[in-house]
Amino acid sequence: MKFVKENLWLPWTPIIIAVALIVSSISCLNKYRLPCSDFLFMLGLFCLCIMMVDILLHAHLMAGWFQKQRKGESDEDFKKRKIDVRKVASEKKNEPIHFKKLSFNCTLIGVILILIAITMTI
Repeated sequence: MKFVKENLWLPWTPIIIAVALIVSSISCLNKYRLPCSDFLFMLGLFCLCIMMVDILLHAHLMAGWFQKQRKGESDEDFKKRKIDVRKVASEKKNEPIHFKKLSFNCTLIGVILILIAITMTI
């Protein structure tokens, strides 16, 4: 539990979940249940998209691309600036998936919002 609190949990996550539960319980009592459910579902999908973007931004997808020699650049400068392909492949591309605070909390909030939206429509 200590690992989750220190490395994964953000303090505003329970506040967002509590607000979503309050909004859903209030909207179930009036005629705006389906638009509120649609909004919560889309908000949950948006959180999941933010999670995917955060994971992909830390995936080093553009690392190791070929670089051409610049005009007027000497061979020594180009060799210093050039990226070693084997180093990029072994160190950066083979790293585990980045699943840190923002990714974890967006996944948690997104799944909970989608589940609330589904239960509101049933």
